[in-house]
Amino acid sequence: MSQRIEAMPESEDSREVQFSQRKFPLASVLVPVLFLFLHQIMLNAMAYLRIFLYARKSGLAGDELMRVFSRPDLFYEYLLASDAQNYASIWAMLLLIPLYLLYLFRRRRRDPLVLRLQRQAVTTYLESAVLIIGTLGLTQLWMSFLLLFEEADNFVGRALRDYLIQAEQLTSAAGNLRLQIAALVVLVPIAEELLFRGILQGELSLRFSRTTRVLVSSVIFAVFHLDLIQGSYVFLAGIILALAYELTGSLLVPIFMHILFNFIGGGILQRLLNLDEQASSSLLILMFIFIPLALAVLLIWLRRDRAGREKASYTFNNDPSGKK
Repeated sequence: MSQRIEAMPESEDSREVQFSQRKFPLASVLVPVLFLFLHQIMLNAMAYLRIFLYARKSGLAGDELMRVFSRPDLFYEYLLASDAQNYASIWAMLLLIPLYLLYLFRRRRRDPLVLRLQRQAVTTYLESAVLIIGTLGLTQLWMSFLLLFEEADNFVGRALRDYLIQAEQLTSAAGNLRLQIAALVVLVPIAEELLFRGILQGELSLRFSRTTRVLVSSVIFAVFHLDLIQGSYVFLAGIILALAYELTGSLLVPIFMHILFNFIGGGILQRLLNLDEQASSSLLILMFIFIPLALAVLLIWLRRDRAGREKASYTFNNDPSGKK
């Protein structure tokens, strides 16, 4: 961890001064909201399309086909049988990712700070891996606590049981592994980082402080998952991903971290290595060991960022050309 993250070209303070007198454009609110709604609509539409095509292929037609969508028990049965969650994620993300990229790169022409792609050293990605694995350890500790309520006849218990059922839909051991990797490990992390860190956090950076944009983007990221249990640990992951974007100045870093988070946390690594219960427990212990290491990486990043901002601020205030 000896190699430093490249300093931001200008300090946080100078950037906030730059935008302090600037009117926050209405489009910076409307566009992220529009994309958030579009993301959910596309996912749901593709899930319904997958179920419809699967039911048709199974020989259903007419009233029998319509009953699949009107009866919850049949709908859930075909949802699982068709692997609709993963197919929907793949189809929707293949449509949305190019759209997000087109918007971000066009937007970057007017406001370069909306999309930051600062080149990073390999050590930065190694550090980010440690940080996200430690974050996974924290989320696993939180889930271990919540699992104490799995049999409880209360709101938390019911929410937890519903979450476990939904999680099984995405990462079932009976499901197509290649499909799960394409959806959960590759396309979903890329699309979500483009949307939340790229578009949402990027637009917030035009007017709000770092603390505000990290918290706001993380809260919306958690709420967006539409599940109380998932949202509770997604909020923590969202804070770490948002901080990684701010502290490294590269959207590629949180994309890499999100991919690794889903790869391990989604059970894909365990399936690829065919880990038994004992090996899975060892992996869990390893994630717990990474928690203090992740904290150390975060502190190092914060220290580097502070030093970089102080240097940039000193240069800005002592410009040899005399320009301020």
